[in-house]
Amino acid sequence: MKHLIIRDFGPIKNVDINIKRINLIIGPQSSGKSCVLKIACYCDWVERQIEITQDPERFCNASSFVGNLIGFHKLDGYMKPDSYIMYENDAVSFEYSEKTKKCNFKWKKASRWNYKRVKIAYIPSERNLVAAIPNWFQVSMKKDNILDFMQEWEFARKSFAKGERILDLPVVYKYNPMNQADSIELADGKELDLTVTSSGLQSLTPLYIMLRYLTAEFYKEEHTTVEQMMLRENLARIVGEERTDLPVEKQLDIVEKILKTHHTDLFIEEPEAHIFPSTQKSFVYSLVNMLNGRVKHTCFLATHSPYIMTSFNNLIFAGEVAAESNEKEAQVKVCFSKRSILKYKEVGAFEMRDGRAYSIMDDEFRLISAEAIDSASQEIGEDFDYLLNL
Repeated sequence: MKHLIIRDFGPIKNVDINIKRINLIIGPQSSGKSCVLKIACYCDWVERQIEITQDPERFCNASSFVGNLIGFHKLDGYMKPDSYIMYENDAVSFEYSEKTKKCNFKWKKASRWNYKRVKIAYIPSERNLVAAIPNWFQVSMKKDNILDFMQEWEFARKSFAKGERILDLPVVYKYNPMNQADSIELADGKELDLTVTSSGLQSLTPLYIMLRYLTAEFYKEEHTTVEQMMLRENLARIVGEERTDLPVEKQLDIVEKILKTHHTDLFIEEPEAHIFPSTQKSFVYSLVNMLNGRVKHTCFLATHSPYIMTSFNNLIFAGEVAAESNEKEAQVKVCFSKRSILKYKEVGAFEMRDGRAYSIMDDEFRLISAEAIDSASQEIGEDFDYLLNL
C-alpha cells in the first residue's frame, strides 16, 4: 500500500491518504481533487524513475522534483512557502519541503529489489482535444500531461484499425492508417469523422480506446527501446555490486523484473465529462473489467459525478454479496461478470472538503457512504421540501 501526504499546496490544506489498488476522489470544482491526482501520479513516476535508474539524487533534488511536477502537471502558482509532499511504499520513501527546499529520499532495504515496473498514464479532462482538433499531431505544445496523452494516443489508436465498439453504444471506433484519421461507424453503417461527432463521443472515445490500449493491447507487444537497453546494462552493474550474495541468474531476474512492464497505473480525470448517467455506469463496469484482467492494473480517479461513485458502489456490493455463498455468487453473475466484481478492501474513496480529504468508506456496511456520494441531492431536496411546505 502507498501512503501520500500533501500539505499547503494549491487549494489543499492537508491530505493524508493510503492509496489502494482502486481509488476514487469526489468533491466540488476547485476543491483540490485534481491536485491530489496529479501529485499521486507524479510521485508514482518519481518512484519508477528512481527504481529503474537507481539514481535517487537525479530525481529527488529540489530543482528537478519541483520543476518536473509543476511543469508537467501545469501547477504554476500552487506551491506555497509551507508546501510539503511525502510519499512512501514498501520499497521507497521520499519527501519534499518547500520551507527547507530539500528533497529527502530513503531506500527500504527489505523491499528495494522487489519493485515491478509500471506503465504510468495520466488521462486529463482535456482528452477530447485529439477528437476536436483536426491534425492535432501538428500542433506545437509544451511538454505537459496533455501533450503526453496526445503522444500516447498516437500509439493507442493504431491498435484499432479493425474497429472497436465503444461500450454498449451502437457505435464503433476505427483508425484509418491511410489518412491517419479517427472515425465513428454508426449503426446504419455510415462513418463520421470523430471531429464532427457529439461532445459525448469526443470525450468518451479517446478515454475508452486509451484504456483498452493501456490495459490490454499494450501488453501484446514488445516495447524495447535503446534507452531500456542502456538502463538494463546500468542496472545489471548496480545489482551485481549491491547483491553479491545472489548468483548471477538471480541478479538478472531482479533486473528483468524492474525493467519489464508489469501493469499500468491509471490516473483518470473527470471520466463523466459530457456523457449521460447510464453511460457513466457502463463505463465504470467496463473500466473495472479492464482493471481485473489477467494483469491487475491500478486506478486513481477524480470525479464530480455521484453516478460514477454509485456505479463503483454497485460493484463493491456485488463482491460482498457474491462472497456470502456459492448460490449468491451464481445469482450475482447473472447481472455482473466475474471480472467486474470488486473487493471492499481494495477500494479507497475520499471526499475533498475544505482543503482536506476525508475517507468515505463505510466499514460497517462495507460500502462507500451513500450520504457522502450525493450530498448535493440533499441540498436540492431541502430546497424542494421548503417549497413543498409553503
